[in-house]
Amino acid sequence: MVKLFENTLTSVSAPPTLVVLIPPEQYGWCQQFSEEGYNVFQLDHSPNSEEEFVVALKEAFKKLSAQSNQDWAFISYGIGAKFLTHVREYSTSGTLRACIHFLPQSGNGKDLLLRQEDGRFVPTIFHLTSTQLALHESLIAAAEAGNLEHPLRTSEYPRVAVHVYPKVPESTPFPFLMKAPALVRAGEKSSTDPYIRSATGISYTRTLELLRRELGPHFELEKLWEKHTLYEFVERNAPKTMSTMVAAPYVNHVPTLTGGVGFEDLARFYKVQCGSVHLNISTVLIYVAVVTPPDTELITVSRTVGADRIIDEMIFKCTHTTEIDYFLPGIKPTGKPLEIAIVGVINFRGDKLTFEHIYWDQASALVQLGLLSTNNLPVAGVEVARKVVDPFGLPSNSLMSKWKESEGLPID
Repeated sequence: MVKLFENTLTSVSAPPTLVVLIPPEQYGWCQQFSEEGYNVFQLDHSPNSEEEFVVALKEAFKKLSAQSNQDWAFISYGIGAKFLTHVREYSTSGTLRACIHFLPQSGNGKDLLLRQEDGRFVPTIFHLTSTQLALHESLIAAAEAGNLEHPLRTSEYPRVAVHVYPKVPESTPFPFLMKAPALVRAGEKSSTDPYIRSATGISYTRTLELLRRELGPHFELEKLWEKHTLYEFVERNAPKTMSTMVAAPYVNHVPTLTGGVGFEDLARFYKVQCGSVHLNISTVLIYVAVVTPPDTELITVSRTVGADRIIDEMIFKCTHTTEIDYFLPGIKPTGKPLEIAIVGVINFRGDKLTFEHIYWDQASALVQLGLLSTNNLPVAGVEVARKVVDPFGLPSNSLMSKWKESEGLPID
């Protein structure tokens, strides 16, 4: 049996296809990929039934042949080498662009690598647990041998990538141990092991990077982020701002534990901070723009754009003339200048923003406002931000009492 999860993005007119070998109860990951701009065929089969797998595979490729875009990728969880032999038979159906395997059950890496018509490996990512040592070594050896047969051009990425994740189980593919983000709703609590959460999140981004590179669709994340900030801070239009986000976004100001999870929680957060029970949805979402001091400057130091996120390193400057409760909870305006380094992690699902993690040095902010003394504490004031902008212009290690003792000593 094959279940289709159609691409949900109106901005993608001819979506590529993912053929996903995954248990029926794990459909959330298929939904997740459909929200990234893919048509997803979920192959419903018993892991021990080779016959059912072949039937499902035939059905999937019959449907694939009817689509305008026949580029596809194969994603598996805990696949055995015998099942992959059947995928090999269909690798010339449409255009197989990439393979992704989570914890494949095989001791021989060669059995898990498919080749294109020119003999080169199909670009493939393997996500392994640290206990799969034999498979890891055989995959590296096979990839090196393949590169000797077909040397990589300077414009090419490596055809085979192997990633190892510590402290995840070998028998159960680790993404199954937590809910797909597309299904998570506000108010849900999770007790997921941090190693599982880490492996799941990082492997997903690595998977998406390969899919975007080989199949698309490609999204201009910088423009999407700029549109979001335009609606929120310049036009101050809440409906437009919300149109740039997924159904259950969240914001987390890490140092102060402020923000909100889901639309309702975010609305409540901004409403409470404004201090009025009469605010409606069209006003609460522009709270940040309203309460920011008028002389605020936000200077971008660096920007990194990945497959599903933007990392902005910035300098935030202002005079503390207004109360910024999400930033400095309970602190009345001091009238003092403030200059701090901020890092923002902005994540996207398809063409929609999913979350913002905002980090800054709260100790530096408190020192500058006269709320924290540097006496006997390893903290600093405005120098923290200044050194980010001019790393060579300010000395390092000024907080290390023993640093001067090492001056002039040999370094070898």
